[in-house]
Amino acid sequence: MYWRNDTLINNIDVEYDRWLESQIEALRSHDFNNLDLNNLIEELEALVRGEKSAVESLVYQILLHFLLIDYWPEESDWYRNHWRSEINNFQFQLNNKLTTNLTKHLIDRLEVIYTKARKGAQLKTGLNDRFPEKLCYLWEKIVG
Repeated sequence: MYWRNDTLINNIDVEYDRWLESQIEALRSHDFNNLDLNNLIEELEALVRGEKSAVESLVYQILLHFLLIDYWPEESDWYRNHWRSEINNFQFQLNNKLTTNLTKHLIDRLEVIYTKARKGAQLKTGLNDRFPEKLCYLWEKIVG
């Protein structure tokens, strides 16, 4: 049974790849009559949602680790270097993904992401009143 499922998935992947290639070729050759517009729009929307989610997740992780370093000294002495290394890694990934539009999206959502990171820090540490309620990091520090 597993083999059949694996074969089915591989066939779907092959069909999807073929469909993508046909759409790319139609776009390159300006053959707009052969574009599968509804499905192409759906795929582009999914791509945008995925990219927004990915960069939000990276900013969340960066903010969470800054909060742990700056406001949890009991553990920060032990884990500071590890958390700084994690921040560096997340910033590297973020900067590889950033575009003008994604940067604008993140800046617009920064307070919301910070609130989630603050909640994550509270859950991780059990310290509910230690972390600032308002965003306390500049954009330049977040992106490194």
